[in-house]
Amino acid sequence: MAISATEAAMTGLNNVLSYLPSMVGRRGLAMVAGHCDEHGDFEAVVLPGREPVCMVCMAEREKAEVVSERLRAALLGCGVPRKYHHARFSDLRPVCDEQREVMAAFKGWVARAGRDSGSGNVVVLGTTGTGKTHMACAAALNLIARRGLRVHYTTTGQIKDEACSAWNAMGRDESTELRRFASYPLLIIDEVDCFEQGPALRQLNAVIDRRSAEGLPTIFISNQTLGVLTERVGARAVSRMMENALVLQCCWEDYRVSERSRKLENSG
Repeated sequence: MAISATEAAMTGLNNVLSYLPSMVGRRGLAMVAGHCDEHGDFEAVVLPGREPVCMVCMAEREKAEVVSERLRAALLGCGVPRKYHHARFSDLRPVCDEQREVMAAFKGWVARAGRDSGSGNVVVLGTTGTGKTHMACAAALNLIARRGLRVHYTTTGQIKDEACSAWNAMGRDESTELRRFASYPLLIIDEVDCFEQGPALRQLNAVIDRRSAEGLPTIFISNQTLGVLTERVGARAVSRMMENALVLQCCWEDYRVSERSRKLENSG
């Protein structure tokens, strides 16, 4: 039966105390009573003049530091571009009712994805500068921080580059690289329609097919309309992308253009 961090800390403390009495006097230490507002009365061995410290609080702080370090490592390894390392939905300035509805729907999907691995895909369509990547990265960071979900961000071009780099590499092969992309509990594929002629389309389809077969959620981001996206990646791939999917149309103005216009107006 698993024990809590508090019980483990108390067990460790009791074990230490059972061996300390004979050593305390020789070392000039003192057994001092203390009180913790959270954990109650305790005894601690301290140097003369030092305040006693609650061992349970110390154990909990150490555990929190370990969790925090793991979170930092997960954030650094998730592939999210540096620009979006601190992305939040609240960073996006409201510009229209359609945008508010899209963000509300996306946040609702994040809540479901945190509870259920069968939350389905998200397909985010719209022109450049509408915050598509920002929202997807905000969703990823939320799920990493709050749910400990293993998330990875990539682009179609990166999938192709990593898969092709394995062709002549010792101990690596294309299939293994594609399986890796297919195995993440949540994968974000940005620029899903942007690739050169060659193996990229086949590799993208392999990842989509495998994730669909495993029922793993994917966030797809494209600057194209659904019709153009279908022309570029094929009806079969789009059918799998749309399976049980939340489709978000980002039809408002470019944030970057509107922000520049606003600053020019204010400066005038």
